[in-house]
Amino acid sequence: MSRRNRVRRHMRLLAPIVLAVCSALVGPLAAAARTLEEALADGERAYAAANLEEARKAFAEALQTTPGHVATLCRLSRVESELGETQKGDTQRLTWADAVVHAREAVRAAPDLAEPHVTLAVALGRQALREGPKARLALSKEIKAETDLALKIDPNIGRAWHVLAMWNVKISGLSGLEKMIANSVLGGVPKGASTANAEQAFQKAIALEPDYINHRLEYGRFLKDMKRTDDARRELEKAVALPATSSALDPRFQAEARELLAKLPKK
Repeated sequence: MSRRNRVRRHMRLLAPIVLAVCSALVGPLAAAARTLEEALADGERAYAAANLEEARKAFAEALQTTPGHVATLCRLSRVESELGETQKGDTQRLTWADAVVHAREAVRAAPDLAEPHVTLAVALGRQALREGPKARLALSKEIKAETDLALKIDPNIGRAWHVLAMWNVKISGLSGLEKMIANSVLGGVPKGASTANAEQAFQKAIALEPDYINHRLEYGRFLKDMKRTDDARRELEKAVALPATSSALDPRFQAEARELLAKLPKK
């Protein structure tokens, strides 16, 4: 066999191998582009079905294909923030810590967008639930700053108004000890917090997102604490009656609303 024929024969033998190698190199790149969309869609479906573990897994996979993707970071942080509500102990703490990490990444990637700031404020708010008075007060400063930034960029995000309402509730209701801690941690109790501002913010959140169950629940809880029984009953009944489509935690929120309704004085 001539040298030329031997070369041709080797090329024919190598051709399938070269094709397989090229496919192996190109295939993952094409798959990655598909995987981002597919993983996001899987995450949305899982979230709509209130399967937060599966939603977290899908959004994490989407983030692996496109690191720094802002929408994915926000979705993943929100899911982790809500998933932590269903957990306890160190598992809950770690999940909420991850929510904060991903929200911070989103803020760094897109500081001019409102959604990352809202997402971070919410994640910090839930993280604060696991902290002592000193750490909780320190976090309250950042929560307020992130909420203010979000509302400055886009004043029509109901969840941002909800966070602002809760901030007003918590700060205006500080105990004497907590006020002393605020003096040492923050240089004083944050100014501007009041029940009047809390109510205004709750009403704004509801006006923007009337079907968001947690707005109704927390406003109803606030009204109950203010001894405004009839108003509280109205909001809590609305929370129970709304379709459970505004959050994966809606069934939990509605169960809380029913418990609060049962504790209200009878008409």
